[in-house]
Amino acid sequence: MYYIVFDIGGTAIKYSIMTNKGEMLESYSCKTPEQGNGKTQKILLDIINEFKDKYQLEGVAMSVPGGIDDDGYIHFMGQVTDLEGMYLNKYIKKHTGLDAAYDNDVNCVAMAEKYMGNAVDNKNFVCITIGTGIGGGVFINNQLYRGHRGMAGEFGINILEHRLSELKSIEDKSFSRLGSTYNLISRVNKLKKSKLDGVEVFKLANEGDREVQNLIEDFYFSLALGIHNIVYSFAPEKVLLGGGVSARPDLIEKIEEKLILLNKDILKFVKLDTCKFQNDSGKIGALYNFLNRNK
Repeated sequence: MYYIVFDIGGTAIKYSIMTNKGEMLESYSCKTPEQGNGKTQKILLDIINEFKDKYQLEGVAMSVPGGIDDDGYIHFMGQVTDLEGMYLNKYIKKHTGLDAAYDNDVNCVAMAEKYMGNAVDNKNFVCITIGTGIGGGVFINNQLYRGHRGMAGEFGINILEHRLSELKSIEDKSFSRLGSTYNLISRVNKLKKSKLDGVEVFKLANEGDREVQNLIEDFYFSLALGIHNIVYSFAPEKVLLGGGVSARPDLIEKIEEKLILLNKDILKFVKLDTCKFQNDSGKIGALYNFLNRNK
């Protein structure tokens, strides 16, 4: 059985032909179009119809950056606003005859880990992606928890520290602002009046730059603080970390050091690990979601 699987983002639409075992036969990418004229829908239909007869496709699976109801209604869609306020599944069915299923991008990362990754044996776990912001996916009793309007797991909005007298700057204290790699890099570049990327930031720290080292330590502490709050909210067996920074071999160790400062017993009942999949996790999770919904 063959499926076309999309990972739709603000800058690119990635897609693959996949088997029901998660094997990728063909993979491609195109630029996400300018929003507001419905071009995204047309691109999706053109791609689906291009492969529909060649592979006798069984369905369409998607990972999308938005808040989605269980019936497929899209409340918001991040940077891909063409798809907001619609039932994309019904639209695709009408124009291609194929069933479609989709979910939030970080939910798809979590589903990939449950399907084939580092959470196969865990009933209760949380997946956190660290990148431009902070995203999350939550599994409870072997089921993905979506919450009202698909908003569960929006951990980046959580406020980590603030004062009532400073309410106007509250966004600066969110988990996404304090714990994302994007904002770490921004703080370093502002301090150094530079244009470094993430690799160069950590290289500077390794070379002994104390100011950058301090900013990175604060970054790890913010991650630990956010994870601490999530652990005591959901009581997961495992917390999985994704995003480019998860490739760093010392990430788990650094965060665990900070977690112990917050609570010396926390690591007795929760395990930290990295996600198994990186660039393909959205598509693998989207396929799992489709298969699970169409058993």
